[in-house]
Amino acid sequence: MTHRLTLVLAALALGLSALAPGCVALTKQSLFETHRDEVYVAFFDNDTFYRGLELDLTERVVDEILSRPGLHLTNKESAEVYLSGRLTDVRRRVLSENPNQDVTSRSSSLTAHIELIDAKSGKVIKARSVTQRGEFVPGLGESVEAAQNEAFVLLARDIVRLLEKDF
Repeated sequence: MTHRLTLVLAALALGLSALAPGCVALTKQSLFETHRDEVYVAFFDNDTFYRGLELDLTERVVDEILSRPGLHLTNKESAEVYLSGRLTDVRRRVLSENPNQDVTSRSSSLTAHIELIDAKSGKVIKARSVTQRGEFVPGLGESVEAAQNEAFVLLARDIVRLLEKDF
């Protein structure tokens, strides 16, 4: 009985492995819908007490869009999609201290609320809040700016991913 079960399982595994290559296909299609690939990015608003961060976030989002094949940054008049958002939360936390209570590591987290708006109809396509965190170690010469920069890059990547097709 055990030998028979082993043969059945082996045959099933072989059959499934034969089907697996048929499940994968290469395509030249973009991750971004063709009627949403012309993007206008509005300057982000800032609801926090940390001034100037909204400009850094806007810059990182623009850089991320420019680095993505299939997306085009454009002016408001010729855009198919408007990307707007606001920085809603900035937190800086102490993660660890040494016995002398000197900070040995910290984190910085950023949260932004994002809206993708259809340029023709004005209808909101997607609205999401996205959070990312960056960590740094002061003893290694890293600064709050290094952690925020890391968080901005990751947050910008997540924001641009909202432009991708829904699968």
